[in-house]
Amino acid sequence: MKKSVVYPLLNKPLVAGLSTFVLLLLITQYLAYQKYLIYEKEKQEEINTQIILIKEKLQSIVQYSYSATKTLQYVVERYGIPKDFDSIAYGLLKGQKYFDVVQLVDGNGFITHVYPLKGNEVLGFNILKSSTSISGAQETIDRKEFFIAGPVKLKQGGLGMISRQPIFIDGKFSGFSAVITQLSNFINDLNIDASNDNRFTYQLSKINMETGEEEFFLEKDMTAFKQYAIPIKMPYGEWKLYVIPNKTPKLISAFWVSTFGILMSVLGGIVVWFLIGRPMRLNKIINEKLIEQETELKLIHETAKQQIEKSELLYRSLTSNAPVLIFNTNETGEWTYVNIEWKNYTGRNFEEAMGYGWKNALHPEDKERVLIEWQTAVLTNSDFKSEFRFKNLEGKITHLSTKAIKLIDVNNKMLGYIGMSSDITERINQEKELLIYKNNLEKLVDIRTEELNKSRKALINLLEDLNAQSTELEKEKKKAQSADLMKSAFLATMSHELRTPMNSIIGFTGILLKELAGPINEEQKKQLSMVKASGEHLLRLINDVLDISKIEAGKLTLSFTSFDFIKTVEKTVHFLSPQASKKELSIISKFSVSSITLYSDERRVEQVLINLISNAIKFSKQGRITINVSITDTMLVTEIIDQGIGISKEDIGKLFTPFTQLASGLSRGHEGTGLGLAISKSLIEKLEGTIHVQSEKGKGSIFTFKLPFKHSGNK
Repeated sequence: MKKSVVYPLLNKPLVAGLSTFVLLLLITQYLAYQKYLIYEKEKQEEINTQIILIKEKLQSIVQYSYSATKTLQYVVERYGIPKDFDSIAYGLLKGQKYFDVVQLVDGNGFITHVYPLKGNEVLGFNILKSSTSISGAQETIDRKEFFIAGPVKLKQGGLGMISRQPIFIDGKFSGFSAVITQLSNFINDLNIDASNDNRFTYQLSKINMETGEEEFFLEKDMTAFKQYAIPIKMPYGEWKLYVIPNKTPKLISAFWVSTFGILMSVLGGIVVWFLIGRPMRLNKIINEKLIEQETELKLIHETAKQQIEKSELLYRSLTSNAPVLIFNTNETGEWTYVNIEWKNYTGRNFEEAMGYGWKNALHPEDKERVLIEWQTAVLTNSDFKSEFRFKNLEGKITHLSTKAIKLIDVNNKMLGYIGMSSDITERINQEKELLIYKNNLEKLVDIRTEELNKSRKALINLLEDLNAQSTELEKEKKKAQSADLMKSAFLATMSHELRTPMNSIIGFTGILLKELAGPINEEQKKQLSMVKASGEHLLRLINDVLDISKIEAGKLTLSFTSFDFIKTVEKTVHFLSPQASKKELSIISKFSVSSITLYSDERRVEQVLINLISNAIKFSKQGRITINVSITDTMLVTEIIDQGIGISKEDIGKLFTPFTQLASGLSRGHEGTGLGLAISKSLIEKLEGTIHVQSEKGKGSIFTFKLPFKHSGNK
């Protein structure tokens, strides 16, 4: 049989080398392109998830503003401007965080009512004569419906969004009900602060209904990124959301895979060219030297030895550039070579690895087991597979998955082993992180654990293919991230969907209790009070669940400003005094100084005060509640002391655990989810403070929290 025409061509070194180069180049570039496609797909999925979350939050924020202004419009149109405007405004602000100020504007454009007045001294300002607000105000009047203006420069300073509801009495325009949202709070709640998320660059804009121009919320020029603009159609105007992906390590990784593939193709072509051409060159040398003297034979021998050394040097050069640890051994199992990754993993030099010196890099807890496994493989002439830990000289621990296969010559003689170790620390850490969710996400953990076990088996079977192993790990990571995003999206959607109708129920129940819609009898007042109390309790539960989920996911955002802590305490005491009075309890505040300026998150500090003082009221039947505020070194110390039922020593350890209420019948006698103290502890720690409790059963409790006067800004 005649040999193929292709065979003589491939037997030529240059043709074989070029063919190898082309083949390797096609394979490696195809792998790089697949990695790039995976990155593009994951990036688009992340963008879509971000868009859905932000769009839902934006719609919820607008719905909150609409509900608040509509409630105030209803009161004014039917009963006139209420005498207790501050009380109604406080009720609208209570239990939400989307707007900061409530206003009333008369038919001539003058601001007549503002709550809270502190920091918002704009009474008497005419919005119909202001160049910054007249267009939005006029648009609201012309449309005779709810309208959002902004971003605009606020009279009281800063940028904000103004939501207005026109008021018409007997068909005549009589003013506006309005709420104002600080732009910083608005942006933070939408989670589009790029300072904490380097994956994307964000921008939000609103189309000016009068000019048609696009008004950007953030100080970023997005003119060159129109293709990333996603329209958001809303009943109150058209908005656009920009989510622009930044370069990520995954994209850079695809680039390096491509570059490494080109390098490997070139080196592979050179190796094939060299190996195929070597016999021809050797034969030529031998034929020429056979006719020379015996001394020249020695020179020929030396020249062949140099070529072998070059081949070995080329092999070691290739292994040195590999991103895994590679080692060789002799037939007795003693290590004879390691690549440079050995030094990177262990901090030790090459000589320390030779023979059985490599065992010194093993973690003490793994050393005995791994040596037994290795010696068993050597004695039985079998392949070696194992997972263990390396501990470098600085104490850093790396998890490795290792496989070594036998090297056998043509006579089936054992020459030694060649082995490879890959870093699986990230996978091990991911498995540990999944266990954290076991208490609250049992079903999700089971699914993930099953998937990880399957992935682990697949990884062991595919260890010889490094690229396939990397792709499998990335798939597992993507599933874990997708599950977290689904949880966050679910909690965000359900919380917003539940809180919007609850605010309306509480607001309109309050209006009925004030008898603005007409007198009601005592039984009706009693029933409505129960509805309002139940609604407020449910709203607090929803807020607590949302807060604890944000804290667990690390998504809770803080806003730091300077504020008077004493006024915050007094405001909180004033708010909770009616609850204490009902139980014939007194609240006494004691301050060691007359003024305390604190740089922290005022809203979160007030939330902690409300939780602790409310608990003191809830678990006290008589006596008084004392609030002591003092200064120690650089810390602000606050004590809430009650004379209530107290806490046993065995229950104190459970006190700050989420969804936990103490024994002895407390869960039946006192309502709540057991989240208040857990949220308070997390908030205090995020504000770089501490909290602890002293208590004795039947004699009351002392809750003490300490806060630094100036937060470092590390969120």
